[in-house]
Amino acid sequence: MSNTISMEKLIDWGKFVKVAYEMYAQNHLSPVVPTDFPTGWELVANLTMIPRLEKLKEREFAGYIARSTDNPLHQAVVIRGTESALDWLADFEFVLETFHEVPNGGKTERGFTNLYRSMMVEYADASLPSQSLMDSIDTLPQGTELLVTGHSLGSSLATLHAFLAGSKNIDVELVTFASPRVGDKLFVEAFQRMNIPNTRVYNKPDIVPQVPVEIAGYHHLEPGLEINSTLFPIKHSIPCYHALSTYLYVLGDTDANISKCQATPS
Repeated sequence: MSNTISMEKLIDWGKFVKVAYEMYAQNHLSPVVPTDFPTGWELVANLTMIPRLEKLKEREFAGYIARSTDNPLHQAVVIRGTESALDWLADFEFVLETFHEVPNGGKTERGFTNLYRSMMVEYADASLPSQSLMDSIDTLPQGTELLVTGHSLGSSLATLHAFLAGSKNIDVELVTFASPRVGDKLFVEAFQRMNIPNTRVYNKPDIVPQVPVEIAGYHHLEPGLEINSTLFPIKHSIPCYHALSTYLYVLGDTDANISKCQATPS
């Protein structure tokens, strides 16, 4: 199911993901909440995960859960991508395996799936015990409205989380930036049967949304919302095509910091 979402809202959710990157840069499992944390939202929990690509499988900060101060039943699950997309693309096997968590849910990419299964929720309220992100769905208050968003690798994890939440009849919406393909045709069909509002933004020259390839059995959630950074003063480079700042700039975010990717006038 596609979703008619305004550019302003897309930029807002992209900024949520930008904050997750800022928190990750603090190199701490429980980073300090940055000053540009979204207005009107409060931190509920940090998310952690164990990347399979690291030589030492150390748990690291993955994102956060926020709650609207106006409507506590409105929550956002925000998942960062990786700083080096090319590295994880080179290392992932892109092998499909059955996503057992959802009956008849098709197959999903093994690396993404195992990473999602490793994700833990560390609540800001110290009296609440940690739990897996998957299990946290079962503890959501009745009537919760969930928005799940991510960039790059984080988009694949966000997609799996929205899929699992939707299978449990949670009111969930998915917004992703630069998402790779996550699963096979049966996965996409199962996802779309749930009628989850889904906005998948991709930059035309970005290589990440082009993998894993369809010939290997992978399919995208459709439709996608295409943007094209080659029509803007953005450097022609793989990292700049993929950067979240590029996505925000092309979407119309006048505050997007593209200093590293701004093309110099010829």
